[in-house]
Amino acid sequence: MKLVVANPRWKSLLALIGALSFVAAGAFIVLYESGLAAFLVGGAAIVFFGACAVVCAFQLIDRRPRLSLDDDGLFDGTLGVGAIAWRDIADAQLHSVGNSHFVRLRLRDPERWRSELPPHLQPLFGLHEHAGFATINVNLSGLAVDPHAVLALILKYSAMYEPGRG
Repeated sequence: MKLVVANPRWKSLLALIGALSFVAAGAFIVLYESGLAAFLVGGAAIVFFGACAVVCAFQLIDRRPRLSLDDDGLFDGTLGVGAIAWRDIADAQLHSVGNSHFVRLRLRDPERWRSELPPHLQPLFGLHEHAGFATINVNLSGLAVDPHAVLALILKYSAMYEPGRG
């Protein structure tokens, strides 16, 4: 069985509109308010929400799958580590925070996968571990997919590669 899930484009569009609204508000503050505080607040809004708008625009035009599970492994486009082969996954657990769902992956060699993370994400994943998350977590938030079905599929595929199995 193969599962491929794309980013929900309508959510990216709404986020882009929201980010651009805050950029416009920041520009309004910089142009029409006086004082250093107004300049700093408006400038910070322009820079931060401008960066958010760039990310949202990229997600809007990006046609690659956000999540893919197939015979070769698991690919989560948000992780930046490429596909994780099933033989590298020892176990998985579903974790939910509010309406956000994650699948914690217990990897056979977590340090290898930590080194695969982009350098700017490595410290963040250290914080994840201190908060009770795994080194690698599949973020299912915002995806039109049943988290329990994703977990079941991950467990099914990874079980085929347990040590000692043919």
